[in-house]
Amino acid sequence: MGEQSQTTKSNPKPEFTKLKNGDSLKKKKKSEFVFCKVCKLNHDQGHRHKYFPNHKKSLSAFLFRFQTKLSDIRFFFKNPIHLAIEYASHNRFCCVFCDTGIDELSSLFACTNAITHLASGAHLKNLKHFLCKYGGDMDGLDSFRILDADIVK
Repeated sequence: MGEQSQTTKSNPKPEFTKLKNGDSLKKKKKSEFVFCKVCKLNHDQGHRHKYFPNHKKSLSAFLFRFQTKLSDIRFFFKNPIHLAIEYASHNRFCCVFCDTGIDELSSLFACTNAITHLASGAHLKNLKHFLCKYGGDMDGLDSFRILDADIVK
């Protein structure tokens, strides 16, 4: 009788693992690395990352910075100032929710294009998506945009 060699065979289906009784059990898939633009960090924690204390702290600082920009824009909304052409290139606004930069090159008043953008439906849609993805209070949604009722006034 020939001697049989004990060789270990590799698992042909690595996404499955075998239990002792022969049943297959799906192996838990590891999350891929994603970039959190709030924390400025790559992580593999999945959706649970937004509940971590450091993320919440970074999110509150991130949203506070945007609210300070928005308060400056609301000042120009309540007190319109004529924008000189030579200063138009200095008047830029970057919407962190929509990942767009808004230039004021074609506007006559300061922050006209930024006000129009912040009141748009596309901004509202991107804002909801951002707050859902990165965690945030949906009740404070109106504090990150300009309402149509304010424009009518």
